[in-house]
Amino acid sequence: MVCVPLVLSGSGCNPSPPVARPEWRVVLSDLPAGLLSVSGTSAADVYAVGADPGDGAGPYVLHYDGEGWARRLTAVVGSDLWWISDRIIDGSFYMVGEHGLILRYQPATGTFDAQAPLEDVTLFGVWGLRSDFIMAVGGNINEPDTSGVIWRFDGTGWTTVDVTTINAEGIPVLFKVWGRSDDEVYAVGAGGVILRFDGEEWRQLPSPTSRSLFTVHGNDQIVVACGGAQSGVVVEAEGGPFADVTPAGMLQMNGAFVPPNGEGVLVGRESAVAFREGQTWVVTETGLDVDRTLDYHAAWVDPDGGVWAVGGNIVGNPRFDGLLAYSGTRPVGTTLVAE
Repeated sequence: MVCVPLVLSGSGCNPSPPVARPEWRVVLSDLPAGLLSVSGTSAADVYAVGADPGDGAGPYVLHYDGEGWARRLTAVVGSDLWWISDRIIDGSFYMVGEHGLILRYQPATGTFDAQAPLEDVTLFGVWGLRSDFIMAVGGNINEPDTSGVIWRFDGTGWTTVDVTTINAEGIPVLFKVWGRSDDEVYAVGAGGVILRFDGEEWRQLPSPTSRSLFTVHGNDQIVVACGGAQSGVVVEAEGGPFADVTPAGMLQMNGAFVPPNGEGVLVGRESAVAFREGQTWVVTETGLDVDRTLDYHAAWVDPDGGVWAVGGNIVGNPRFDGLLAYSGTRPVGTTLVAE
């Protein structure tokens, strides 16, 4: 484990001994599609979604049932899936991606329901509390400063949120959305933009960085957003404004997940991993023999504390060499079969 001092605190390395963690294991690798998001309900019910490998079967959606992995066929081709909801929402997972793609997957029936896109943009993030309160965010990456969109689902249909109330010229592309309640939802994106929904309207918050923020997540105590370009940036809010808490030397971080116990995890460039220990982010050596050209894009922590990280060769298009790794106490199957 590498002990890295916080830039702002000047406190030097965390004096506590390194936290002992379960070893990391590569579960799946060399997949034909890069994996971009991971979620589930337990260590024996895990979903990973990602790029469309161009085989006519649609974007990669993998499910783990506690024994092995199987691909779920979406019947939608030509769009990469960028994200899956961090929880099951009234019996369904929601997945979003390119060309305004929104899929509702019902595990009970094994069926996908493609929602009608509102416009041809890339949706990078989705989050919801209930089936009548779901948010999706994205934009056009070729117009990063003004093409950001927020879509909202009320249980009946999707509508576009009027973002001109935030900025008449438009808002930056938004990459992720997450919230605590109906009246506390956050979205982050290009140029370090941070937005908050208070139950009535979206407002822009002061941001301690101008660097892109790719993921936002949190729990009852903290909200964490991460990003960067080559090198990383991490910002946090804990009962106050967001502050830059980036450790020195941290690589770009693409994904964040903060479980209820507050010990968050970040994953990113060159398969880098960092954990929140106390109030400090500590970069961790995973010990995996992983090609450093592969990047992690997202992480999820299961109810048992197991950490799942997904990625691959995800810079550019097509995205390939899909990778899934796990750190936890359970045995995890590595067999992948077709549906």
